[in-house]
Amino acid sequence: MGGPPDLHVLLPGGDRVTNRFLLDVPADLPSAAVAYAAAGIRVFRVRPDKAPFANCVRCRPPTEKRPNPFYIEHRPEECRCTARTCHGFHAATTDVTLVRQWWAEQPGANIGAPCALNGWAVLDIDPRHHGDRSLAVMEERVGVLPGTVMQLTGGGGLHILYRTPGVSLPGTLGRGLDVKHNGYILLAPSVHASGGKYQWSGHGRFLQPEVGWPAALTPQTRRAAA
Repeated sequence: MGGPPDLHVLLPGGDRVTNRFLLDVPADLPSAAVAYAAAGIRVFRVRPDKAPFANCVRCRPPTEKRPNPFYIEHRPEECRCTARTCHGFHAATTDVTLVRQWWAEQPGANIGAPCALNGWAVLDIDPRHHGDRSLAVMEERVGVLPGTVMQLTGGGGLHILYRTPGVSLPGTLGRGLDVKHNGYILLAPSVHASGGKYQWSGHGRFLQPEVGWPAALTPQTRRAAA
């Protein structure tokens, strides 16, 4: 992968310059969640097993094994539930007061962030499933990917963040090489099941990605090159 984008915009305190800023991420989860929300990043609570907190009884669709007569059919984005934790990443918000309340209730909750809703498309590399090899093979085919913001995952993997291309993307580009676009990722300092912490690479601060999703990885371009 190419080098990171020029970071000459850094000013003390994370002041905005040309619409870019570096966010110092607090070490504790509640403070970090509030910091992200205050910076305009939509966040929501995630359990240690990476599952969002459960829907309330009115928002939990019934199943054959778990009937639910109280369910009210509705689209997640149209939910008016006062619980504000239903529907997984659709509950994500930048409301600092609500985020502070959520983490006061669950201070150990990890920090989830929906990708597309935050304007991101993320390449998720999992070396445990040979994602590093898949990345090397892919770069031999399409060229070295442009440098951008990266996050080291608590499980030893890597998140490469780009701006969303505004089109549908495949869920995977190869073994151990997933695309997080319609889903979500965890943000530092969330804790992986192994005990490892997520952390932003390099300076350890969060920087909004400005580099667009590589055109060579969009479905249209890949089909045209086939």
